[in-house]
Amino acid sequence: MKAALFNGRLLALLVALLIVAGMAALHTLPRMEDPRVLARIATVITHLPGASAERVEAQISEPIENALRELADIKLISSTSRPGISFVSLELEDRVTDVAPIWSRARDLLNDLTPQLPTGSSAPQLEDDRGYAFTLLIGLRWSGTTPPDMATLGRYAKELESRMRTLSGTDYVEVYGEQQEEIRVEVDPEQAGARGLTIPAIAGAIQRADARIAAGEITNDGAQFQIEITGALDTAERIRAIPIQTNTDGHLSRVGDIARVEPALRFPTREQVSIDAEPGVVIGVRMLPHLRVDQWTASARERLDRFNDSLPANIDAHILFDQSGYTQTRLQELVINVAEGFVIILLVLMVTLGLRAALITAVALPLTTLFTLACMNAYGLPIHQMSVTGLVVALGIMIDNAIVMVDSIQHRRQQGASAREAVIESVKHFWLPLLGSTLTTILAFMPIALMPGPAGEFVGGIAISVIFALIGSWLLSHTLIAAMAGRYLRPIPRGTDRWYRTGLHLPTLARLFTQSLQLTLRHPWRAGMLVMILPLTGFWSAGQLTEQFFPPSDRDMFHIELHLPPHSSLQHTAAVTTDISALLTEYPAIQQVTWFIGNSAPPFYYNLVPLNDGKPNYAQAMITSTDVASANQLIPQLQQRLDQALPGAQILVRQLDQGPPFNAPIELRLYGPSLDRLKLLGDEARRILSAVPQVIHTRATLQSGMPKVWLDVNEASARVAGLGLREIAQQLQTALQGVDAGELLDGTESIPVRVRISDERRQSAAALEQLHISTPTAGNIPLSALASISLQPSLGAIPRRNGERVNVIEGYLDFGVLPGNVLQTYKQALDEAGFQLPAGYRLEIGGEASERDRAVGNLMANVGIIIVLLIAVVVLSFNSFRISGLIFATALQAAGLGLLTVWLFGYPFGFTVIIALLGLMGLAINAAIVILAELKADPDAARGDVHAITQAVQSCTRHISSTTITTIGGFMPLILAGGGFWPPFAVAIAGGTLLTTLLSFYFVPACFLLMARHRPFDNRSTHADDLLLMGDSRQA
Repeated sequence: MKAALFNGRLLALLVALLIVAGMAALHTLPRMEDPRVLARIATVITHLPGASAERVEAQISEPIENALRELADIKLISSTSRPGISFVSLELEDRVTDVAPIWSRARDLLNDLTPQLPTGSSAPQLEDDRGYAFTLLIGLRWSGTTPPDMATLGRYAKELESRMRTLSGTDYVEVYGEQQEEIRVEVDPEQAGARGLTIPAIAGAIQRADARIAAGEITNDGAQFQIEITGALDTAERIRAIPIQTNTDGHLSRVGDIARVEPALRFPTREQVSIDAEPGVVIGVRMLPHLRVDQWTASARERLDRFNDSLPANIDAHILFDQSGYTQTRLQELVINVAEGFVIILLVLMVTLGLRAALITAVALPLTTLFTLACMNAYGLPIHQMSVTGLVVALGIMIDNAIVMVDSIQHRRQQGASAREAVIESVKHFWLPLLGSTLTTILAFMPIALMPGPAGEFVGGIAISVIFALIGSWLLSHTLIAAMAGRYLRPIPRGTDRWYRTGLHLPTLARLFTQSLQLTLRHPWRAGMLVMILPLTGFWSAGQLTEQFFPPSDRDMFHIELHLPPHSSLQHTAAVTTDISALLTEYPAIQQVTWFIGNSAPPFYYNLVPLNDGKPNYAQAMITSTDVASANQLIPQLQQRLDQALPGAQILVRQLDQGPPFNAPIELRLYGPSLDRLKLLGDEARRILSAVPQVIHTRATLQSGMPKVWLDVNEASARVAGLGLREIAQQLQTALQGVDAGELLDGTESIPVRVRISDERRQSAAALEQLHISTPTAGNIPLSALASISLQPSLGAIPRRNGERVNVIEGYLDFGVLPGNVLQTYKQALDEAGFQLPAGYRLEIGGEASERDRAVGNLMANVGIIIVLLIAVVVLSFNSFRISGLIFATALQAAGLGLLTVWLFGYPFGFTVIIALLGLMGLAINAAIVILAELKADPDAARGDVHAITQAVQSCTRHISSTTITTIGGFMPLILAGGGFWPPFAVAIAGGTLLTTLLSFYFVPACFLLMARHRPFDNRSTHADDLLLMGDSRQA
C-alpha cells in the first residue's frame, strides 16, 4: 500500500492491468440474449402405424416407461399415446448438471427394449437436442408464378442444411416443413389379383431388381477388376420395365402393366410450413453456447448470401428470426442503464462528498465493472441480460466501500493527518468491518446463485455478477481507491470549504433530524412501535398483492396456436391457417407470419418446448410485429377477432412468457385408472372452468379422437376363403400404408420407392368396402364380401404421468390477467359446485402455480445454511446475541418495507420480488451494522447515554444517506425503463432501501437504548476499533 501511494507507475500499472483484463473479457466472453437453461427434458418418439391409442399405450408407451424407470435422477416420466405414435417425455431432477451420461444410458435401455416391441413398430428415437432456442431461423419460400415444387424446395433446403452444419461453431440444424419425396408405385388391385400377385410380392420383385450390389471382382497377376451388374434403379421408367411374372403362355408381366409409377410427395403429409401465406421450408440453426452470437451470426449471414447466389429466381431465402438482433438491443439497453446509473451516482456523490472526492469514488465504478467482467471470464459466465443486469443492480451497492474509504481519508486529511497516515489508518481501521458487511451482502445474494433448476439457471447470473462486483469493490476500495484518495485529496483551509469541495451540508435538515432522533430516544417504546407499523403494513399488503410467477417477455413477437377437432386432416388445418393469415394482413403492425402445421414451431424463445408434434389438427404461428407495444396491443384484439371469425376452431393468441416453461396458465390434473371415468370427471371440471370469468379457452388432454373404422369380419366366410383375421389385417395394412421397395438413386439423392394402392381407393369407407383382397381359394374378392364396416368414436390421445393415467384440464386467460387470481376463483368454483372425486382418483394443481412453488422451493433450499452463516458472521463480529437479534429483526422488517413499496406501486408479487427481498435484507443488515458498530464502540452509548447515542447516530448519517441515495440512483434506470420484469425488482430494493433508513435512524437506536438500559453493553469485550465503520468521521 505504501508503494502504491508513493509510486505512481505502480498505480498506473494496476489500473492498466484491470483495463486490459476487463476489455479482453468483454471481447472474448460469449454473448447471448438470455441465459442458457440446461435442457433436462428429452422425448422418445416411436411409431406403430395403424394402431389405436389404447394399443399404442399398452404395447409401446408403457414398456418404454417401465424400461426408463431404471434411470437415476428421473423426476418425471410422462407419455402421450396417439393413434399410430407414442411420445414419452423424460424430465430430470433439477440438481442434474450433466445430462449427457443419462441420455446415453437411456439410449442403451431403448436399444435393449427394441426387440421386444411389436412387429411393425419403429425403433424408439430419443430426441434431446430440441430443448434450446435456435439462433437463426431461415425460410425458403416458393415465390414464382408457377405452382410450387416442394420437392425442389426440399432439395435446396437440404443443401442449405448441409452448408450450415459445416459452419464453424454450429451446434444443431433441423429442417421444418420438408416434404418427403418418393417414387410411388400405385398398384391396380384387380390387375394384380388376376395374376395372383400381392403388394409385398411386387415390392420384393422391385427390390430384387436393384443391381446396386457388389458382384465380386476378378483378380489375376497383372490386374484387378470389379464386377457390377447394370440395371440399378435410377428412373421411374426402369421400375416400370421390371419383369415380375411369366404366365403359362410365356407372356411376361412387368410392373408398368399392373401399376402406375411416378415421382410424388408422400401422402398424407406429416407437416407443412407457410411463410407469409406461401408454401416454404424453414431451417433452424443453433450455435454452440461458448461463442459470441454477433460474430457467429455474421459468418452465418455470409454463408447464406453465397447460398442465395445459387438459388433460382423462383426460390427466395431470407432470415425469419435472428437472435443476435434481440441480443444486441437488449444489451445496448442495459449498457445505457449502467451509464445512466453511473451519471446519477456521480451527481449524488458530488453533492454529498464534493467534486474531487466524488470523482475518486466514482472511479471505483468502471474499475469494479472491469474486475467483474474479468471474473465472469474466468468463471465462464456469459454476457446476457441477467449478468449485465447484475452489474446494474450492483452499481449502487458496490460504491459503498469506496464511499466509506474516501470519506474517512478525506476527513483524516482535514484533521491534519498526512496522506500516508490517512490511508494507512483508514485501511487498517476498515478492512475487517467492511469485509464483514461485504460478506453479509454476498450471503444475501447467495441463495440466488446456488438455486438449482431452470429458474436458478435463468436468474443466477444476477447474483453471481453482483457477488463478483462486491468482491471487487472491497479489494479496490482498500487498494487503488485508497491510494488515489491519499494521493489526490488535499486538506482544505478553513473558510474555503464550499459544498463542491467537501460536500453539501444542510444545517436545517440536520437540526430537524437531531430533534426527531432525540424525541425518539425520549420515548423509545412508542417510537419503536410506531416505526414497526410500516413493516407490519407491508406484511399485511402481501396478502393483497396479485401473484405473477414471471412477467411476460418484452419482445416484438408472439405466437398463435390453432387446435381443430381431432378428426381434422393436415390439409384442412392448412386451409384454416390460410384463412387466419388473410385476416392478419389487415393489421399493418404485423410484419411476418410463419405457420408450422402438424408440428410445434421451432423454439425461437428459450422456454418454448415443442409439445404438439405429430398432430395433423394442430398449427402454430410465429408472428413478428413492428415493436413490443404493437404486439401487446395486437394480442387481445386478435384473440377477440379470431374467436368471432372462426368459432369452430380453438385459437390461442399468446405472448411469450419468461421463466420456466409451462403449457397452460391454469392446469388441473385428474389421476385415475378408468379412461371413461377420467373423461367424465374432466368434462365436469372443464365445464366449471369455462364459467370462470376471464377464462377464454379450456382444453382437456384426454379427448375424443378421429372416428375409427371397425371391420366386423365373418370369420366363417374368411376361413372358407382361406384367410384368418391376421392375414386380412396384414393385407389391408400393406395396401393402405404401402410397402417400402428400396430406393431410387437420382444424382446424389436417394428417393424411397413405395408400393401401395392409389389415393382414390383409400379415401373413404365406401372405397374400402370395394377394396379387393387376395384369398387362397376364392381368388380376388371385395372386402365387403367378408366384412361389414361401421364408424365409431375413439380416443385421440391417452396421457400418463409417472405411470398413472391423467386428464389435464387446461385454462387459457385473457391478455394481461394474472393466473393466481383466476386459480383462486376456480378452486372456489369447484368447491361451490361440489366437485368430488371417487375413491382411487385424485387431483393436483399444475400450470404456473406448480412451477412457481417448484422455483420458490429451489430458492429456499439453501436459505437455511445461508441464514446460519449470516448469524455466524454477525454474532462473531459483535460477540452479542442481543445485537445480532436486533440486526435480524431489522432485516425481517426491511422485507416488509419492500413488500409495502411493491404494493404502493401496484406491481404483482412474483419471483423477481422474492429475489429483491433477499438482496434488500442484506442491505438492511449492512445499515444496521453501521449504526450498531458506532453505538457499541462508544462507552457512553453502550451504557445507554441518550446524548452519546444521538452523537453516534449522527456520525453515521452521511454514510448511510449517501449509500441509500446511490443505491436508489443505481436502480432508477431499471425502474424508468419499464417492462414487466425489472420494475418490480428495482422498486422492491430501491423503495425498501429508502424506507429502511427509518429502521436505521430510529428503530435501531431506540431498541439499542432499551437493551442498554436493561443491561449495559460491555464494549471492552469486542474489538471496537475493528467494528467501527465510520471511524472518527462524525459529520452530520
